[in-house]
Amino acid sequence: MTSASIQPHKSRIEQLRKPVSFLVSAILLAVLVFSQTSWRDTLLGEVLEQAGFLMVFVAVLGRVWCTLFIAGRKNRELCTSGPYELCRNPLYLFSFIGLIGIFCAGDSILLAMLGAIAYCTYYHGVIRSEEHRLAEIFGAEFDNYVASAPRFWPRLIIPRRADTLQVDSQIFTRSLREVFWFLFAIILTESLEWLKANHLISTFQLPF
Repeated sequence: MTSASIQPHKSRIEQLRKPVSFLVSAILLAVLVFSQTSWRDTLLGEVLEQAGFLMVFVAVLGRVWCTLFIAGRKNRELCTSGPYELCRNPLYLFSFIGLIGIFCAGDSILLAMLGAIAYCTYYHGVIRSEEHRLAEIFGAEFDNYVASAPRFWPRLIIPRRADTLQVDSQIFTRSLREVFWFLFAIILTESLEWLKANHLISTFQLPF
């Protein structure tokens, strides 16, 4: 890891990452609130729901793990240890898992598929843009990292490098607030299930 003196500006697609993510997520969540599937009270629905909760739990733990390594260091040092040994974008990977988990917990494979397509389509551009900027900042060091770690889908290895971490507590706390929304989603899906079961929300049927 090395300090960087060059700080290129973020591209437009990077600057719009959070508002675009919020807008798309809000639309899909609104559909989730006012829809249901035919297998809501079946064994398949229960398996899908529990798998979704597990994915959200993995996403929360994964994002906290990533934040411990990256908080306060992004764009100043090239982080290549911990979860960043598995792939170059573990934060985005765990967010993807959490997003799909939310819709699985809501018993909707269709929304999970739409969420996956939207996420992969938009974040492909975000990641490419970030990589271009990191290449300008870190040069050959980043090129070596690209050669050793996959972009998004992780290697099935156990990280072995031992680092002493110095974490920016303010940035870490802010990151934890972002993780809260995944936990809130679990409460939301359970509340929606009760409201729909008691016919307190008018819903339409999704094909799957």
